[in-house]
Formats: sequence, structure tokens, C-alpha cells
Amino acid sequence: MKKSKLILFSIFIFCISFLKLNAASFNLSSSTYNVSPNGSFTINLGGDCIGRVDLTISNGTLSTSSVWVEQQYITVNVTAGSSGVVTITATPVTGFSDADANLYNPGSRTVSVNISSNSSSGSSNNNGNRPTIPSIKKSENNNLKNITINNGELNPSFNKDTLEYKINLNADITKININAETEDSKAIVEGTGEKDLKPGNNFIEIKVIAENGNEKIYKINAYVDETPEVYLDYNKEKIGIVRNYEGVNIPENFTKEDYTLNDKTISIFTSEHLTLIYGLNEKKEKSFYLFNKEKNEILNKFTPLNINNHIIYIIDKESERNGVILKTIKINETEVKCYEFKENNNYCVLNAINNEGKNREYLYETSENTIQLFPDFLLKEKKNKLNINMIIYICIGLMLIPLTIIIYLIIKLKKDKKEKNEIIETNEVLSNTEIQEESNNIEDKKIKKRGKKNEKTN
Repeated sequence: MKKSKLILFSIFIFCISFLKLNAASFNLSSSTYNVSPNGSFTINLGGDCIGRVDLTISNGTLSTSSVWVEQQYITVNVTAGSSGVVTITATPVTGFSDADANLYNPGSRTVSVNISSNSSSGSSNNNGNRPTIPSIKKSENNNLKNITINNGELNPSFNKDTLEYKINLNADITKININAETEDSKAIVEGTGEKDLKPGNNFIEIKVIAENGNEKIYKINAYVDETPEVYLDYNKEKIGIVRNYEGVNIPENFTKEDYTLNDKTISIFTSEHLTLIYGLNEKKEKSFYLFNKEKNEILNKFTPLNINNHIIYIIDKESERNGVILKTIKINETEVKCYEFKENNNYCVLNAINNEGKNREYLYETSENTIQLFPDFLLKEKKNKLNINMIIYICIGLMLIPLTIIIYLIIKLKKDKKEKNEIIETNEVLSNTEIQEESNNIEDKKIKKRGKKNEKTN
């Protein structure tokens, strides 16, 4: 009796184990075994199982390379090649399980379809020998349940129907970690995880793919404060080293590299002989500047200028020169300083440097928008004219000196003669007066003597 009970119990356990082992299933089938060249058909895969299945094909194309199966059958569209046999393989990935979440590894399933010109892609049910598998409606829910970030805050706050957000971050933030959860567990999320950040705008997209393939994209702009962290003195103002180089046209033959300045990492742009920084002045104007790495100082403002496919590097170094006026002009929408000739404002001189850092001067013609190296003979002619004029002025001066002396002497002689004549005339007048006075005195004396004689006589 005990032996019979033991046998019955063993049979019961065996049956339960057998049923459990065979409860999970994974199948792959085709809607046809024959298809016309370049024709279309479908495959069905799934069963009593849960997990992702990767699909591969030879001699054809699939509408998707992977599907999610969850106790159902999935239909995938297939396009055949021009001839031969189409072979589709479905492989469950790691983590595949049965309905009770037990690991289930059924292995790959393969189905082949012949390509024949006599076949019709519309045939179904495997030439009538296979039953039709009922289609199951797939979820179209592609909403996110939430978005979480490890730095900053979403603005506005998360809402599944709001698709665009902004995050403001400090200048020292270089990475951000973004996670997202879907409303529907069957939906797939792409674009989450750790993201590298640069100063300025960082655009991040999170894509949600519903079970039926419908997509929704949530967009985040993570803005990192791009205010300069390093400043240098130049022309009595502060130049901040720009940190965001988006949209900046780096001059030809220059490469960007990191450089440590004041314990901060900045970007510099180097060629064989020149080093540049990209700076922001106090008027919020961005420009390149020549940089001396030995002294860590700005040398000149640096403006690449393309004139008729000829690139020159304009610098704001001022020159002392006669006959010109320093003006700011526009050349091909670029503002530069140029020395305009007073006698002909159609020409001006540009101060520049070459690739070796040597100073160069260019003559710019405004009406034709052309340049050429500034011809030295123009300066020589001006200097020669100046020298000739100086000689003439000196000669005239030398001639004027003796002439002036002669005129002075003549005038002085005339003046002396006049004074002498006046003295003589004065003396003559004085002499005549004295004679007259003497005569008068003598006459008076005579009168007095006569008077005395008359008195004696009386």
C-alpha cells in the first residue's frame, strides 16, 4: 500500500514538473513560405514568455531589429530580396523569462522563405497549412512618468505633456546625470544617463518609444553659466577669456588647446609662430587677441580679414605717420582701423602681421576692394619732397638773414644821420642864442658905463 502511494505521488510530482517545464513557449512563424522578388510578407514571434528579442535577416530587410514580447505575439514586416532565400532569426536576449519571471532560455528560432517569381506575397497561413495567429493590440503610450536630474532644477516643473525644459547650472558644472521613467512599462527610453556639458547651451533629447512604435521626444536645454573666469588687462580695460566657442570661426592653420592661467584652464589657439585667445571686452564684444605665453599678457587685438580670398591678420597697433587720419572702416562686414590719406580718401593703410608674427603694412583701395603690400617708394617720395622743401626753406632763410641785416643797417644809418643833423641844428640854434646873449650883455655893460659917466659929469 505504501509502495503504491509512493508511486502515485512520484507520478503527480512528475506531471506537475512536466506541465511547469512546458508552460513557457517561444515561437517564430512566417505568413508565407514563398514570396515574389522584392515582395513583402510578415513574421510572427512570441508565446508565453517575456523579454526582448533581437532579429537578424539575410537577403531582405526588417521593419525593426528588435521587439519586446510579453505573453503575446508580435508581427514584423519583412521585404524580400530579388532572388534566393530570405532567412530570419529571432534570438531572445539575456534576461528573457517565462510568465512567472523565471529565467527562460529557449534559444534562437529561424524561419526561411523562398523567393520565387511565381509566388504571391499575399499568400497567408503558410500555404493554408498554418493557423492564423490573432493579432494583439499594442500599447501606444509614449509618455514619461518623471524626469530626474542630479544638478539643477527643471523649469518648468515636469509634466508629461510638456516637451521642452531648461536647466540653469553654475560655471563649474561639467556633467549631468539624467534619468527618466515611463508611464507604460512596455515603452522604451533613449537618451538618458550621464551627459558631458560645455559652457553655454547644451541640448539634450529623451526619446520615448511606445510598444506600437510611436515616438515622443522630450527636450532639455542645460545652460551652463559662460561668464569668463579669467580676465587680462589690455588698453585700460578688462578682457575676459571666453569659455563658449560655439559658432566661433577659428582662423585657418590654428588649433585649439588647453592652457593653465591663474590656476584655471582656458583655451588658446596656436600656429607655428602665433598664439591667440578669444576674449570679451567690457562692451561685450568678442574678438581674437594676440597672446604672449611667456608674459601671460595680451599684445594686440587680432582680426582675420579675407579680401578676395587673401587672408591677412589686422592688428590694432597704432603708427605715427604724416598725411593720414586713423579711421574705423568696414571691409566685408568686418570693422577694422585704417590710416586714410588726407589728400585721397580712396586709399588707406592697414597694419597687419604675417604667419611668422612680423609686421606688414597693406595699401587698401576702397572702391575696388583690393589690397597690396604698402609700397615703400610712396614714403620715400614723401621724404624726398620733405627734404627738398627743407632745403628750400633753409636757403630762403639764409638769404633773408643778410638782407635783413642790410635793411637794418640802412635804417640805422638813416636814423643816425637824422639824429646828427638834429644835434647840429640844435647846436647852431644854441650858438646863435649865446652870441645874441653875449651881445646883449656887452650892450648892457656899455649902457651902464655911459650912465656912470653921466653921473660923474653932473
